[in-house]
Amino acid sequence: RDRPRREKGVMRSAVRAAVWAAGEAGGGGRHVWPSSGTASRRRQNENENKWPTTSTSTTFATRCSVQQRGDVALASTSRFCFWDLIRFVESKQSLCVLTGAGISTESGIPDYRGPQGAYTTGFKPVMHLDFVRKESVRKRYWGRSMEGWRKFSRCRPNSGHIALANMESTGRVNGIITQNVDRLHQQAGSKRVLELHGTTHEVVCLECSYRTPRDAFQGVLEELNPPTADADVSGKPLFSTAQGTPGLQRPDGDVEIDVAEAFSVPHCPKCSRGEGSQSGDGILKPDVTFFGDNVPRWRHEAANELVRGSDGLLVVGSSLMVFSAFRIAKLAQDLGIEIAVLNAGETRIDEFDGLIKHEAPIGETMTRLVRHANL
Repeated sequence: RDRPRREKGVMRSAVRAAVWAAGEAGGGGRHVWPSSGTASRRRQNENENKWPTTSTSTTFATRCSVQQRGDVALASTSRFCFWDLIRFVESKQSLCVLTGAGISTESGIPDYRGPQGAYTTGFKPVMHLDFVRKESVRKRYWGRSMEGWRKFSRCRPNSGHIALANMESTGRVNGIITQNVDRLHQQAGSKRVLELHGTTHEVVCLECSYRTPRDAFQGVLEELNPPTADADVSGKPLFSTAQGTPGLQRPDGDVEIDVAEAFSVPHCPKCSRGEGSQSGDGILKPDVTFFGDNVPRWRHEAANELVRGSDGLLVVGSSLMVFSAFRIAKLAQDLGIEIAVLNAGETRIDEFDGLIKHEAPIGETMTRLVRHANL
């Protein structure tokens, strides 16, 4: 009569051990067997930061279910696994990294598709043709950009950027392709960075290709528009993307403010001197690929070269919904290059065969990755 009870107790202990092990090795999510005892809490505290020291053929995942086979309880796993991410990085000698807006959210810069992202809250980006053809659009863009630049330019790299810079310094990362325009990778110390969509830190003339740093252009804007430059939005929440909310900032550095028609936008100084354009009114634009414009061919070719020279593609903080980024992942797949993704949410390549994917906070996960992987 006691035999079934003993067998059930053995099975329960096996299941408990599997779930506990999954919590240790899953990377971020601890699975603690329910207990109100002091000993259980002590074991939880002691095991919180431990890492498996013995090899095992079982891969543990943060998202873990338990299956029973006879008298053995097994941890059933999926692609969503921090341990797989470590093994992926350790097995590569020349990683190409593709980053998106998700890596910069911990620096205070909002993303586009997250729960509080720009598109989620109704943000409509500036279209390239509207910017080129309509002076009113240029006034509105530069007026909002002038106000938002002060805070945007003060954002600093977070632990995710720093971890990637460390991986590059050890030779593990061959190069970074970023969709971001904030230059936080360079500030963190990364050297081989390809800015796929350009950068807000440079201003370029569409007529003669004259270039000037955005910081210098900020001084010109504020000198021409002192009332707007003195506008006080410091009491508003810093980074939000909701339309119609004065003083709230957007992913590319501009903020929502009302800009009067009297706002002055300077023309290209080189064209104004008659050195670059017959019209003398060269349009100045941030060196960013606006929506509706094409990524320059040379950037595509440089990105393809980076992928071809790598033995793995690590995607960090990108849903890959933009085609210019998706095509990079598609090239890697076509070349048989293994792909891993660290992103909070769905991506366009979730159904790729052999994909390794982990959903977790990026800064913390990248820091743990560098610490635990043999880098």
